[in-house]
Amino acid sequence: MLQEKVSHQADAPGHQKSFTIIVNGRRRTITDHKLTYIEAVHLAYPCEQPSETVSFTVTYSNPHGKDGSLVEGQEIKVQDGMVLNVRKTDRS
Repeated sequence: MLQEKVSHQADAPGHQKSFTIIVNGRRRTITDHKLTYIEAVHLAYPCEQPSETVSFTVTYSNPHGKDGSLVEGQEIKVQDGMVLNVRKTDRS
């Protein structure tokens, strides 16, 4: 289960140590400035994993930058106030 990540850069002076983002309408605080596809899925669905029968669609909107979507293997740079929507799809 992913709740927070520890980053080596978070300890550097002048770097923000945590970021507040919204995932599926819920406020989450993370400590790393990057977020991967699977980390986003685990923030929304802590006990779920993508599989052959279950897939997840991750989209994000960034008040300070680009909007977009994430696929497996990708990561995004996190900024305060980002909104992520993670949708689970059952392919049965």
